Amino acid sequence: MSMLKGGLLSAAILAAGPAAADTTIVFNNFLAPNDSLWTDVIKPWITDIETVTEGRVKFTVPDSSLAPPPEILNSVQQGVMDGGFQMVGFLRESNPELQLPLLPMTYFGDVPTSVALWRTYDQFFKGKNGLKDVELLGLVTTPGNSLINMKKEPFESIASLQGVKMWSLPGIPAEALTAAGAVVSPGPAVRMHEIISGGVVDAFCCINFESLEVFNVIEYAGAATEIPGHVFAPAFAIYVRSDVWGTISPEDQEKIRAVSGEAISRRTAGGDAKEAAARQRAIDKGVPIVPASDAFVAELETAFGPVRDAWFSAVSPLGIDGQAALDFYLAEQAKVAAGN
Repeated sequence: MSMLKGGLLSAAILAAGPAAADTTIVFNNFLAPNDSLWTDVIKPWITDIETVTEGRVKFTVPDSSLAPPPEILNSVQQGVMDGGFQMVGFLRESNPELQLPLLPMTYFGDVPTSVALWRTYDQFFKGKNGLKDVELLGLVTTPGNSLINMKKEPFESIASLQGVKMWSLPGIPAEALTAAGAVVSPGPAVRMHEIISGGVVDAFCCINFESLEVFNVIEYAGAATEIPGHVFAPAFAIYVRSDVWGTISPEDQEKIRAVSGEAISRRTAGGDAKEAAARQRAIDKGVPIVPASDAFVAELETAFGPVRDAWFSAVSPLGIDGQAALDFYLAEQAKVAAGN
């Protein structure tokens, strides 16, 4: 090869730049393979990323979870896996701002809530207290629920909750129910059947009807009272470790962001329909589901006030106006529900 041809070839190679190296992300899934959050939201999102990056970014999902739900972020940070998703309640100590969607009476539909949550993060939280050593790519919610009595009598007032032994997830929902007068036995969802079927409690809260079927406790539901905005709805953060994110080209990072954030929030669209079907199955089995009266709602709003105030206090040192963020979150849900 002549020096001229060799020089031209070398110049062409340099102009083209180095070939982009593939990035394979070991992504953790702790849910059952048929769980709606996995099948309808997370798994299609993974496919989106592999598609828009033309295979330059690939995912590997282990057959079983590499860490228990509370330890997923730590395990990603430590390199046990490269990415995952986690209920934000487990991030309360490090990231109090992400507890916003867990506040009582704030869930008004999967897409409106998920989209509003991402917009609120972008407007109020971004840059204030990021998740350490990871790139946050999405925040999504799943349907909430309210008060379920194991007797055939729906709860109709604060007075009816006084001293009632009630199972709940730990954290903010347990604190809200305690503030309303219940005697709460908090615990993880995987232990819900043991506590409820064993007669330890007389009522339970906050797990949606579809999940009550999954955990085989729907048969213990005697009557349900629905609160506007529900008492609690789960929310999940989706992330990839920062050093793995850094191996992806800036162009592909932008492509990934385009199918993440608000785009993945909108993938929750099927959640409410599936929950409505499960709710109807409960009605068909004879479970009365009644709306809380205006008087009961007013009582609960007052009882839950200290829980909201505690969140305001927790985020204030981060430079976050909690009241403004909450108002924005609720207003954005209304906008999304109206088609904006």
